[in-house]
Amino acid sequence: MQDPSAEQLRLLAAQVEKLQKSTVTRQEFDQLKAQVQRLASRLDEIAPADQIPDEHLAIMSAVFAATIGKRFKIRQVQHVAEPGGWAQAGRVNLHAQRHVRRS
Repeated sequence: MQDPSAEQLRLLAAQVEKLQKSTVTRQEFDQLKAQVQRLASRLDEIAPADQIPDEHLAIMSAVFAATIGKRFKIRQVQHVAEPGGWAQAGRVNLHAQRHVRRS
């Protein structure tokens, strides 16, 4: 096995120094984590998960009106649960097929 050249050692030392400068200490990570948790709790206070802001309803109404071509009123909005793995796999399989039947 060959000994590394001086140039290779210099490049390796530069990479190690670069990595040491870019790493985050455990204390910094914990501070960032705490800050994210505080922001998330404030976000829940501002916009609870079970309520949709009026601005979002207005935007959705405008998008639907532009797509369909006529005005209408949104009467009810429901949150739909995330689809399970089998439904996702079925869609992936459908999209992977070359010839998709159109109804």
